[in-house]
Amino acid sequence: METDVPNPSYRIVRKFVPRFVRPYIREFRKRLFVSDRPTEEPYRSVFPYTQVDQRRQRNLVKLARDIDANEVPGAIVECGVLDGGTAALLALTTKSSARTVHLFDVWKGRLPTHAKDGVGAEVWANDTSGSANRVKRIMRSLGVDVNRLIFHEGLFSDTFPQAKVDQVALVHADGDYYESTKLILNEWYPKLSRGGYIQFDDYTAFIGCQRAVNEFLAEHSEVTLRNVDNVAFFIRKD
Repeated sequence: METDVPNPSYRIVRKFVPRFVRPYIREFRKRLFVSDRPTEEPYRSVFPYTQVDQRRQRNLVKLARDIDANEVPGAIVECGVLDGGTAALLALTTKSSARTVHLFDVWKGRLPTHAKDGVGAEVWANDTSGSANRVKRIMRSLGVDVNRLIFHEGLFSDTFPQAKVDQVALVHADGDYYESTKLILNEWYPKLSRGGYIQFDDYTAFIGCQRAVNEFLAEHSEVTLRNVDNVAFFIRKD
Protein backbone atom coordinates (compact mmCIF):
# COMPACT_ATOMS: atom_id res chain seq x y z
CA MET A 1 0.00 0.00 0.00
CA GLU A 2 1.54 3.34 -1.04
CA THR A 3 0.07 6.77 -0.51
CA ASP A 4 0.71 10.35 -1.48
CA VAL A 5 1.14 13.09 1.10
CA PRO A 6 -1.99 14.93 2.28
CA ASN A 7 -2.61 18.47 1.10
CA PRO A 8 -2.27 21.18 3.77
CA SER A 9 -5.49 23.04 4.54
CA TYR A 10 -5.65 26.74 3.64
CA ARG A 11 -2.32 26.43 1.84
CA ILE A 12 -2.36 29.87 0.23
CA VAL A 13 -3.36 31.64 3.47
CA ARG A 14 -0.59 29.87 5.41
CA LYS A 15 2.07 31.70 3.40
CA PHE A 16 1.03 34.98 5.00
CA VAL A 17 0.76 33.71 8.60
CA PRO A 18 3.91 33.63 10.79
CA ARG A 19 4.71 30.14 12.05
CA PHE A 20 4.56 31.10 15.72
CA VAL A 21 0.94 32.24 15.24
CA ARG A 22 -0.24 29.10 13.44
CA PRO A 23 -0.77 26.90 16.54
CA TYR A 24 -3.16 29.46 18.00
CA ILE A 25 -5.06 29.87 14.73
CA ARG A 26 -5.26 26.09 14.50
CA GLU A 27 -6.77 25.96 17.99
CA PHE A 28 -9.24 28.75 17.22
CA ARG A 29 -10.37 27.01 14.04
CA LYS A 30 -10.90 23.69 15.82
CA ARG A 31 -12.77 25.32 18.69
CA LEU A 32 -14.94 27.20 16.21
CA PHE A 33 -16.12 24.03 14.46
CA VAL A 34 -17.55 22.50 17.64
CA SER A 35 -19.75 20.09 15.67
CA ASP A 36 -16.62 18.07 14.86
CA ARG A 37 -15.52 18.00 18.47
CA PRO A 38 -16.07 14.72 20.38
CA THR A 39 -18.27 14.78 23.44
CA GLU A 40 -16.31 12.17 25.39
CA GLU A 41 -13.47 13.24 27.63
CA PRO A 42 -10.51 13.47 27.49
CA TYR A 43 -10.82 13.44 23.70
CA ARG A 44 -12.95 16.59 23.79
CA SER A 45 -10.32 18.51 25.75
CA VAL A 46 -7.40 17.48 23.52
CA PHE A 47 -9.29 18.11 20.27
CA PRO A 48 -7.83 21.61 19.71
CA TYR A 49 -4.32 20.31 20.50
CA THR A 50 -3.92 17.47 18.02
CA GLN A 51 -4.29 16.62 14.34
CA VAL A 52 -4.26 12.86 15.00
CA ASP A 53 -7.28 10.83 13.85
CA GLN A 54 -9.51 10.00 16.82
CA ARG A 55 -9.33 6.28 16.06
CA ARG A 56 -5.56 6.46 16.42
CA GLN A 57 -5.96 8.50 19.60
CA ARG A 58 -8.18 5.81 21.09
CA ASN A 59 -5.77 3.06 20.14
CA LEU A 60 -2.91 4.94 21.78
CA VAL A 61 -4.95 5.11 24.97
CA LYS A 62 -5.64 1.37 24.69
CA LEU A 63 -1.92 0.63 24.31
CA ALA A 64 -1.06 2.91 27.24
CA ARG A 65 -3.57 1.10 29.42
CA ASP A 66 -2.08 -2.22 28.34
CA ILE A 67 1.50 -1.36 29.29
CA ASP A 68 0.33 -0.21 32.72
CA ALA A 69 -1.93 -3.22 33.27
CA ASN A 70 0.91 -5.57 32.35
CA GLU A 71 3.58 -3.51 34.11
CA VAL A 72 5.73 -3.24 30.99
CA PRO A 73 8.86 -1.38 32.13
CA GLY A 74 10.08 1.79 30.51
CA ALA A 75 9.26 5.37 29.65
CA ILE A 76 6.83 6.79 27.11
CA VAL A 77 8.33 8.49 24.08
CA GLU A 78 6.54 10.69 21.58
CA CYS A 79 8.40 11.75 18.45
CA GLY A 80 6.51 14.58 16.80
CA VAL A 81 4.53 16.35 19.52
CA LEU A 82 3.16 19.48 17.85
CA ASP A 83 0.72 20.95 20.43
CA GLY A 84 0.67 17.98 22.81
CA GLY A 85 -2.79 16.46 22.39
CA THR A 86 -1.72 12.83 22.04
CA ALA A 87 1.13 13.29 24.52
CA ALA A 88 -1.46 14.47 27.04
CA LEU A 89 -3.59 11.39 26.40
CA LEU A 90 -0.60 9.12 27.00
CA ALA A 91 0.49 10.96 30.14
CA LEU A 92 -3.05 11.04 31.54
CA THR A 93 -3.68 7.34 30.86
CA THR A 94 -0.46 6.37 32.67
CA LYS A 95 -1.03 8.77 35.56
CA SER A 96 -1.08 5.97 38.15
CA SER A 97 2.29 4.60 37.08
CA ALA A 98 3.73 8.12 36.71
CA ARG A 99 5.99 7.04 33.87
CA THR A 100 8.40 9.61 32.50
CA VAL A 101 7.22 11.05 29.19
CA HIS A 102 9.92 12.12 26.73
CA LEU A 103 8.75 14.60 24.10
CA PHE A 104 10.79 15.08 20.92
CA ASP A 105 9.92 17.80 18.43
CA VAL A 106 11.56 20.58 16.46
CA TRP A 107 8.60 22.87 17.37
CA LYS A 108 10.03 25.57 15.18
CA GLY A 109 12.24 25.40 12.17
CA ARG A 110 12.39 23.32 9.04
CA LEU A 111 12.16 19.55 8.87
CA PRO A 112 14.41 17.80 6.32
CA THR A 113 12.91 15.54 3.64
CA HIS A 114 14.30 12.62 1.63
CA ALA A 115 13.86 11.55 -1.98
CA LYS A 116 11.73 8.64 -0.70
CA ASP A 117 9.23 11.14 0.74
CA GLY A 118 7.98 12.12 -2.71
CA VAL A 119 7.66 15.53 -4.28
CA GLY A 120 4.73 16.68 -2.14
CA ALA A 121 6.55 16.35 1.17
CA GLU A 122 8.50 19.57 0.73
CA VAL A 123 5.34 21.61 1.36
CA TRP A 124 4.93 20.03 4.80
CA ALA A 125 8.65 20.37 5.59
CA ASN A 126 8.26 24.14 5.52
CA ASP A 127 4.87 24.23 7.19
CA THR A 128 4.98 22.27 10.45
CA SER A 129 4.90 24.39 13.59
CA GLY A 130 3.82 23.60 17.14
CA SER A 131 4.11 25.08 20.59
CA ALA A 132 5.82 23.63 23.66
CA ASN A 133 3.88 26.14 25.79
CA ARG A 134 0.62 24.71 24.48
CA VAL A 135 1.85 21.23 25.37
CA LYS A 136 2.25 22.32 28.98
CA ARG A 137 -1.14 24.04 28.93
CA ILE A 138 -3.10 20.94 27.92
CA MET A 139 -1.12 18.81 30.37
CA ARG A 140 -2.03 21.10 33.26
CA SER A 141 -5.63 21.27 32.05
CA LEU A 142 -5.88 17.48 32.36
CA GLY A 143 -4.13 17.41 35.73
CA VAL A 144 -0.91 15.86 34.48
CA ASP A 145 2.19 16.55 36.57
CA VAL A 146 4.46 18.47 34.19
CA ASN A 147 7.46 17.26 36.18
CA ARG A 148 6.95 13.92 34.45
CA LEU A 149 7.70 15.56 31.10
CA ILE A 150 11.12 15.91 29.52
CA PHE A 151 11.27 18.15 26.45
CA HIS A 152 13.84 17.51 23.72
CA GLU A 153 13.72 20.35 21.19
CA GLY A 154 15.49 19.97 17.87
CA LEU A 155 15.94 17.51 15.03
CA PHE A 156 15.74 13.84 15.97
CA SER A 157 19.25 13.32 14.60
CA ASP A 158 20.53 15.78 17.21
CA THR A 159 18.29 15.04 20.20
CA PHE A 160 18.10 11.23 20.14
CA PRO A 161 21.83 10.71 20.81
CA GLN A 162 21.73 13.18 23.72
CA ALA A 163 18.64 11.74 25.41
CA LYS A 164 19.33 9.50 28.37
CA VAL A 165 16.58 6.93 27.88
CA ASP A 166 17.58 3.31 28.37
CA GLN A 167 14.20 1.57 28.20
CA VAL A 168 10.84 2.44 26.66
CA ALA A 169 7.39 0.85 26.90
CA LEU A 170 5.45 2.86 24.32
CA VAL A 171 6.53 5.03 21.42
CA HIS A 172 4.25 7.26 19.38
CA ALA A 173 6.01 7.78 16.06
CA ASP A 174 4.65 10.92 14.40
CA GLY A 175 7.66 11.96 12.37
CA ASP A 176 5.86 12.16 9.00
CA TYR A 177 8.89 11.50 6.81
CA TYR A 178 11.16 8.67 5.72
CA GLU A 179 14.33 9.70 7.52
CA SER A 180 12.52 10.68 10.71
CA THR A 181 10.71 7.34 10.85
CA LYS A 182 13.92 5.43 10.20
CA LEU A 183 15.61 7.30 13.03
CA ILE A 184 12.71 6.53 15.38
CA LEU A 185 12.78 2.81 14.61
CA ASN A 186 16.56 2.52 14.76
CA GLU A 187 16.76 4.39 18.06
CA TRP A 188 13.77 3.10 19.99
CA TYR A 189 12.98 -0.41 18.83
CA PRO A 190 16.19 -1.83 20.40
CA LYS A 191 15.20 -0.10 23.67
CA LEU A 192 11.59 -1.26 23.55
CA SER A 193 10.65 -3.64 26.37
CA ARG A 194 8.97 -6.97 25.75
CA GLY A 195 5.26 -6.26 25.51
CA GLY A 196 5.92 -2.67 24.44
CA TYR A 197 4.50 -0.89 21.40
CA ILE A 198 5.36 1.57 18.64
CA GLN A 199 2.39 3.21 16.90
CA PHE A 200 2.84 5.05 13.60
CA ASP A 201 0.65 8.05 12.97
CA ASP A 202 1.55 8.56 9.31
CA TYR A 203 1.63 5.07 7.79
CA THR A 204 -1.37 5.71 5.53
CA ALA A 205 -0.71 9.42 4.99
CA PHE A 206 2.96 9.98 4.15
CA ILE A 207 4.63 7.68 1.65
CA GLY A 208 8.05 8.24 3.25
CA CYS A 209 6.83 6.95 6.62
CA GLN A 210 5.26 3.92 4.96
CA ARG A 211 8.44 3.10 3.08
CA ALA A 212 10.57 3.37 6.22
CA VAL A 213 8.23 1.08 8.18
CA ASN A 214 8.08 -1.45 5.34
CA GLU A 215 11.87 -1.52 5.07
CA PHE A 216 12.10 -2.10 8.83
CA LEU A 217 9.59 -4.96 8.64
CA ALA A 218 11.54 -6.55 5.77
CA GLU A 219 14.64 -6.53 7.98
CA HIS A 220 12.82 -7.83 11.08
CA SER A 221 10.80 -10.90 10.15
CA GLU A 222 9.89 -11.41 13.81
CA VAL A 223 7.86 -8.17 13.84
CA THR A 224 4.27 -8.00 12.60
CA LEU A 225 2.54 -4.78 11.62
CA ARG A 226 -0.87 -4.73 13.29
CA ASN A 227 -3.74 -2.36 12.65
CA VAL A 228 -7.17 -1.30 13.84
CA ASP A 229 -9.63 -0.55 11.03
CA ASN A 230 -6.69 0.04 8.66
CA VAL A 231 -6.21 3.37 10.46
CA ALA A 232 -4.13 2.77 13.59
CA PHE A 233 -0.94 0.92 12.64
CA PHE A 234 1.43 -0.37 15.31
CA ILE A 235 3.95 -3.05 16.22
CA ARG A 236 4.45 -4.98 19.47
CA LYS A 237 7.73 -6.41 20.71
CA ASP A 238 7.02 -10.01 21.75
